[in-house]
Amino acid sequence: MADKNEKGTQKENIIYKIFITGCLAVLPLLLTLYILDFLYGLVTSNLLPLFSSIASKFGAQLSERVLGVFTLLFVVIFIFLVGLFMRVYIGKRLAKLIDVVITRIPLVKTIYSSIKQMFDSFGSSNNFEKVVLVKFPSSNLNSIGFVVRSSQRLFNEALGKESYNVFVPTAPNPTSGFVVIVPVAECIELDVGTNEAFRFVLSVGLLDAPKLAASFQPKKNNG
Repeated sequence: MADKNEKGTQKENIIYKIFITGCLAVLPLLLTLYILDFLYGLVTSNLLPLFSSIASKFGAQLSERVLGVFTLLFVVIFIFLVGLFMRVYIGKRLAKLIDVVITRIPLVKTIYSSIKQMFDSFGSSNNFEKVVLVKFPSSNLNSIGFVVRSSQRLFNEALGKESYNVFVPTAPNPTSGFVVIVPVAECIELDVGTNEAFRFVLSVGLLDAPKLAASFQPKKNNG
């Protein structure tokens, strides 16, 4: 009787594991499709009426699907042209002028500056100096952190030692997290790229990155 119960439990465990494996395979795809559908709806709901009006003025009868394709193409080309324009001198000057104007508007400047800083930080991995392990949120736990810069003199003097400003991201959304001041000697530097470390955080620790695994035999910084 005990053997039968044990076999039944094993079968249940196998079925459970198969189901979880299926969820892990399907959910990322569903989430991706959901986000794409949301972005498509956001774009077409605002621009589709405009393109439909333009088409009717020229006597063209286009289906909603065709108009949707034209709308997406327009958005892609527009973003590309904006990016191209921002790479030239005039575009850079215009961007700075827009920043100056917006940052002088009360309330708006706070929201705009916060969003801009976030995108600037995550737009390039070069904004982080290195990937480290830090004792966070308690002394017996380790968290992956990204060194933003050496700490300002105020923090160094308060701690009585050299320290880093470290960004500790949350998972699976690494755009939010905590900024902690950590002494250099207490940071364990990892020999891994910022992008790979971010992918590890995004995967909530599921990513089996060879470089990341190999880097977990580091030395502590000596300051």
